[in-house]
Amino acid sequence: MLLVLTGLCIIFITIGLFFTFNKSNSENDIAKFESSENTYYVSQNEEGASNENNGLYPYYKGDVNGPFKDLNFNKEKLPRNKSFKLMLRKGIYKVPLNGLHIYQSGNEKEFILITNFQNEEVVIDGDNKEIALKLDGNYIKVENLEIRNSKIYNIQVKSKNIEIKNNKIHGSFEDNVKILSSSSNVLIDNNEIYDFGKEGIDVFGSEVKINNNFIHSSKKSLIENREAHCFLAKGGSENVVFSNNKCEDVDSDWGGAIMLGGLSGTNYTKKDNLGNFYPQGRNIKATRNKFSNIRGGAVSFTECINCSFTENSIDYAHWGIKLVSGPNFDTKEVIISKNYFKIVNNGAIAVIEEPTKIREFDFNNYNVEVVKYILRKKSTYIENEEETQQIISNDKKEASIKEINDMGFERNSIFI
Repeated sequence: MLLVLTGLCIIFITIGLFFTFNKSNSENDIAKFESSENTYYVSQNEEGASNENNGLYPYYKGDVNGPFKDLNFNKEKLPRNKSFKLMLRKGIYKVPLNGLHIYQSGNEKEFILITNFQNEEVVIDGDNKEIALKLDGNYIKVENLEIRNSKIYNIQVKSKNIEIKNNKIHGSFEDNVKILSSSSNVLIDNNEIYDFGKEGIDVFGSEVKINNNFIHSSKKSLIENREAHCFLAKGGSENVVFSNNKCEDVDSDWGGAIMLGGLSGTNYTKKDNLGNFYPQGRNIKATRNKFSNIRGGAVSFTECINCSFTENSIDYAHWGIKLVSGPNFDTKEVIISKNYFKIVNNGAIAVIEEPTKIREFDFNNYNVEVVKYILRKKSTYIENEEETQQIISNDKKEASIKEINDMGFERNSIFI
């Protein structure tokens, strides 16, 4: 009997110690998050969370000491002249009418950070508003979030020194990520970007790096769109690198799965100090990317100067390359080298519009049903403030591989 009582005592003592230990741990965890003047929390599921709180704690501690409830909190509570962190706890957060708008700036040593709390799953839902997340300030990082369901763009970048990393971005009616012409020094890295009506990533800015992303699934079934692209850089964009990305399941039709240069309305195209237009693209480079199930073309160059497409793999596209001069400049100094193309449906390897000037077009490997090139005369254009419309010339012909070689194109390539 004594042994049984002793055993029960040991069990109760152990259980008591267990709960005491857990409670102590919980209190210690809360204590780790003492008020910080530059870290703010949002927690829709926390009892006591309120937009009247100070937002300085991930847990509610009484009075106004606790997290905000949702994204409708007063943004004036965030610091104006120094960096801060905005950390969201688990939940689906619908954006206000104007979206989640960050107009404050960090600095070179310390970025503003918008992220999740301790690996919790966080969704910023555009709720069919125009733009879910607007980045108007400089030196901002957006990490580890799911951002979705906006009417126009899921993320709009208007500023400089921006990093968008490790996010899921999807469900936009137009573009998932929009980089405006005022933007520069932007990094988009290791995101999954999908389910878009027009562009996975649309770039008008400069000094942009797009690396290691999985971009896929244009919205053909929703809007009957035959013109969508994983990536597009136009409107005077320059010094843009698109590398080590996967681009899949896109209806690219006329433009190509990625577009180096393009057509933008005069209202959206950069001008120099004298009011002259810049080329649509300068120094736009795509390298070491993988493309598959492209229902249309792989890549197009439109009014792009000193642009390149190298060491890419295209596994299934309806045609390969399009080289087109634009309304203000001719495409020139193009490099197309060391790529693999699998082209189906008797598609053309390349459509080359005069007077394109190619610097290197060699060491490519083509898996094609028929070796076909098309040469055509320069297009004409109709412009207004909002858009530029191309009038494609009907003066075109198929060119033999000998003619292509005699013109100085396609050296040292292999045809399977």
